[in-house]
Amino acid sequence: MASNAITKAGNGLGSITTILDSDAVVADQAALDAISAALQTAGHTVVGIDGALAAVMHFAVQGGPDASGYAAEVMGQALSAVCTFNN
Repeated sequence: MASNAITKAGNGLGSITTILDSDAVVADQAALDAISAALQTAGHTVVGIDGALAAVMHFAVQGGPDASGYAAEVMGQALSAVCTFNN
């Protein structure tokens, strides 16, 4: 039986991944949940979060509108894009 699978190099996460960071510490779980919900509402999929509560955190997002120039504020917490990976 023939396969329609295509093999190609990539990061394993998807075609475009943008890393966003918080401008200051993410205070608690409620703030983290609000940031994640806002990113999803904006059309992104949160594929990874790095950091600890009460520290600066990084969010890997995919999908939705181009996030390479992302800048937004959620519950007083500014987020901005720091890098974008294509494949």
